[in-house]
Formats: sequence, C-alpha cells, structure tokens
Amino acid sequence: MKLLSLLKSLHPEEHRGFEKFLQSPYFKDSGQYLQFFRYLSKRYPAFDVDNAGMREAYRRCFQMKTLPTDVQLHNLTSGMSKQAEQFLVAQIVLDPEQATGSLFDQLLVKALGMRNQGAYFRKEADNLIGKISSQPALHADDFFTIQQLYRLVYFNPDTPKTGNYSSCLEQSAVYLDLYYCTAKLRDAAEMKAREHILKARYDIPLLDAVLQQSAVLNATGAFPLLEMYSKVIDLYNSGVDEPGFRHLLAMYDTQFVTLSKEDRVLIIRHLINCGITLNAREDTVETELFSLYKRSIEAGSLLDGKRITNSSFVNIANLASRCGDFDWALHFIREFSVYLEKSKQEPVVQLAKAGVFYNQGLLDTAHECLLLKEIFLVPAFDLLARSLLIKIAFDRFILYNKDYEFLCNQMNAFEKAVPNKDLTPEKKVAQLNWVKFLRKMSRARFELVSVPDGPKEALLKKLKALQPVVYKQWLEKRIGML
Repeated sequence: MKLLSLLKSLHPEEHRGFEKFLQSPYFKDSGQYLQFFRYLSKRYPAFDVDNAGMREAYRRCFQMKTLPTDVQLHNLTSGMSKQAEQFLVAQIVLDPEQATGSLFDQLLVKALGMRNQGAYFRKEADNLIGKISSQPALHADDFFTIQQLYRLVYFNPDTPKTGNYSSCLEQSAVYLDLYYCTAKLRDAAEMKAREHILKARYDIPLLDAVLQQSAVLNATGAFPLLEMYSKVIDLYNSGVDEPGFRHLLAMYDTQFVTLSKEDRVLIIRHLINCGITLNAREDTVETELFSLYKRSIEAGSLLDGKRITNSSFVNIANLASRCGDFDWALHFIREFSVYLEKSKQEPVVQLAKAGVFYNQGLLDTAHECLLLKEIFLVPAFDLLARSLLIKIAFDRFILYNKDYEFLCNQMNAFEKAVPNKDLTPEKKVAQLNWVKFLRKMSRARFELVSVPDGPKEALLKKLKALQPVVYKQWLEKRIGML
C-alpha cells in the first residue's frame, strides 16, 4: 500500500513533523487524517499492517461497529498519501540546511516574476545569481539555475531590454553551455565507467564537440569541474594507467574545495574504479586506493542506498590488511557488515576475515574462517575462497613443511573449477597460469627441500615472462621463500 510505504520512508524527525503538518487547517479533512495517522503510529517505524489489518485499524480508530467499505478505506488512505507526498515536497522546498540558492529562493523569484513585481523581482533575481555564483563549489544544477534566472529576468515584460539588463540573454547562453557541457561530461564519464567495468557499449552523441567546447569555456581555469570530467573520460578512453590515475588524483586533491558534494562523490568513485583496475594488475597504488576508500567512508559516500556490495566489502577489508592496517580492517568488517545482503552476510564476513587474518600471518585463524561451506556456495567468491585456501596451504608447506598433500588436492580442484566459471577467456587463463605455476614451485620445494638460488632465478625469469597471471607479486615473494 502506497500510504504505508510513504510512512515507512519518514525519518524520526520527519515522522514528528508530519503530525504537525496534518494539524494545519490549510488542508481539507486534516482532522480525520491526523486521527488515523496517530492510530497507525502505534506501528511505527515498521508499519507492518496488511490490508485486513488496515480495515480493522480504520474500524477501531473511528469506533465503527462494522468494517469500512473498500471505498471508505480507499478515500482515507489515498487522501493521506496525497498529504504525505505534499509533506515530502515541502520538506525539500523549506529545508533550512540547503545551500545558498535553495529551491525556495528559486521559486520565490519565479513567483515574483509571474506577478510582475518589477524592480523587486529583478533585485531578488540579481541577489540570488550573486549568491550562487559566489559559492566556491558550483555543479551542473547551479549553472542551470543561473541560466534560468537570467532568462526569467530578460523575458519578464517589466525588464528594460537596454542598460544593465541587456546582457542577460548573453549570460543565459553562457550558463546554458556550462550546464550542458558539465552535465554531458558527467553522464558521459558514468557511461565510460560502465563500459570499463561491465563491458557495455554506449553511443554518446556530440561528445568530441562537447570536450572541445569545455576546453574553450575553461580556458582561464575558471571552471575546473569541466577539466576534471574531461580527464576522467580521457582516462577511460585511453586505457587506465598509473600516471593518468595519479594525475587525476592530484587534480582531485587540488580542486577538492571547488567541488560540490555531489561531484566529490562521483569523481572519487571514478578514482576508486581506476584504482581497482590498477590494483588488479598489481600496480603500486594500494596505499592511494585505501586512502580513497577511507575518504569515501568519512564523506558518507561509500554506501549506495544504505547498501554495500559483497565484492566491495571483501575488497576493502583485504586492501586495508594488505596495507598493514589490520585493526582498521576488522573495525570496518564489524561496522559495515550490517549493510550487506542479509542472506549472504555470514559467508561474506567470514571470507573478509579470512583475508585479513591471512595477510596478518594468522594462517590457522584464516583457515578456520574458511571452514564455513556457505562461502563456496556464493558464485562470485568460490574462486577467491579457493585461492585463499591454496595460499594458506602453500605457506604452511613452505614454513612448516606440512599440508603438501592437502595443497596438491586443492590445486587440482581449483584447476578443474576454473573452466566452468563465468569469466572472460583471459581471466580464466590468468587463474590457470597462477595455479599451474604454483604447482611447479610446490614440486620444486618438495623435491629439493631447500631450493638453491639458481632454480629460484630460473623461476623468477619464467614468471616475469608469464602473461596473464593473477597474484604475480605474491608468487614473486613465495619464490624467495623457497
């Protein structure tokens, strides 16, 4: 039911505010709505009432001897839904915490113009343009608001078309270009990210022309946001590389104070996407990527709708532990596990902990986490869990000269599992190359007990030429331990 869905969406302070809203005599039948809302509030915040429960609530609330008809219930709930919708809109318009140039200010200027308020209207419009323009952080919507204000002023019948207001139309055109270019590049950057991650393909009309016009508009450096989104697109287009990533990161740090909250979130997500790509290639960006994740958490932008994906959760915890911040990693697991999908929460948490404990050198503790069989039933994590189990077994073999048979069994099972996974051919080859090379290393250690420097150098030389392969740096370190 729409009414219950709207009521569930209210935050505690909004729930209290909606009761006050319903007490306003401005709205028709607010007394009946208020009475029923107070009755339903006994079920706050879940509002877990089915259709039969709503009928009974109606009967009890209004002390009826019989249940209400379908029409009676519909009229009441649809009317209350309309009130709730108006309340949500009013919350946006009247929000005192909105930045300069709020929706209230914009609507006020428009209302004054519609009522031919002349000088009063133009003064309010000029003040609002000045307030928005003076902000250190402007985003696409700000440019659009300024463009609309210039247009409203110019086309108002009371505005003189000469003198101070003769340039309004020209200014409107400039800010329309700024809005279009910024919005176009922002959305194009998101499309390029989807192409990069999901291998989707998008036709983006006029993108080259917009990139060229953006360079013209930002010729003096007055609109760095255009340059940043242009750099994001260029990085995706040319192929993510470490110099390009570091250059974009430096720009982000330099221009941080000039970016709106929305653009800070969007651009840091692009940086994280690129950092993940480089990290998968084992480029030296782990520290920078970990820092980006921490900044994203501090800014409250990591979660998407109060959710975190299973992959992101595991990757962040493992990244923190590879950077040596084990306490932070375990704290992250505790704090953010509540945002995981409930049905997969326990296996995801145990896999994340296993990675942290392994990087900490606690092999037995890491192995205990992997004893939960449900981990291997999550398709996206089966190979990751198998490879981690192999790493644990290999380290035990190297360090304590045990678990060789277990190691061999796990490598054989891994090699059989890879071809059946939903991976690109290149990723399958990378996984298989890893386990096959590890088998060579294991056999060398088993046969020689202590591998001399000569065979180690030969293994390193073969590994250097091997492409593609996952966990290459891990293999290099383990060759040194042979």
